[in-house]
Amino acid sequence: MFYLKFNYYVLRIIQLFFSNRVLKNATAKCHTNLTLAKYRAQGATIGANTLLIECKLSGSSKGDRFYIGSNCTITGVTLLAHDASPTLFLPELTNFEPSYLPGSRCSYRDPIHIGDNVFIGWGCIVLPGVCIGNNVVIGAGSVVTKNIPDNSVAVGNPAKVIKNIEAYKASYYELFNKYPERF
Repeated sequence: MFYLKFNYYVLRIIQLFFSNRVLKNATAKCHTNLTLAKYRAQGATIGANTLLIECKLSGSSKGDRFYIGSNCTITGVTLLAHDASPTLFLPELTNFEPSYLPGSRCSYRDPIHIGDNVFIGWGCIVLPGVCIGNNVVIGAGSVVTKNIPDNSVAVGNPAKVIKNIEAYKASYYELFNKYPERF
């Protein structure tokens, strides 16, 4: 990770004095690699051509797991692969005091699985154990509490499937043809 950070900051400094497309692209690629390395260090397995932009991944001393497919865009999303709330009500889940020490409480944990070709909009929350299928769009601000099947669009709190991906694509083709300047 140090090497990635070093390269990124060197490129940023060079950009202060020189500006061209090649340098700009190299800096962007380095930044993306640095960002993905951070998420991998937090327990994420990430497929090719996937972007995570300003996301939060839950972490615990026992390690949360996130499996994210290829060709995904996940923006401003919170992925919660554990739930520590039962420790307040089940004394068997308290290992020792004080509670702020790592490992002092047991948490329910279940990995999150996200398929290929998935877009998850800004402000979404995905809860432990959820599986999101392939070719899925999750609308901004949704709370995903249950599995979302392949080829669907889901929105809301809790998120519900509102249409299939073909209807979604058709609506955007229509908008693109009617208002190309908006794209």
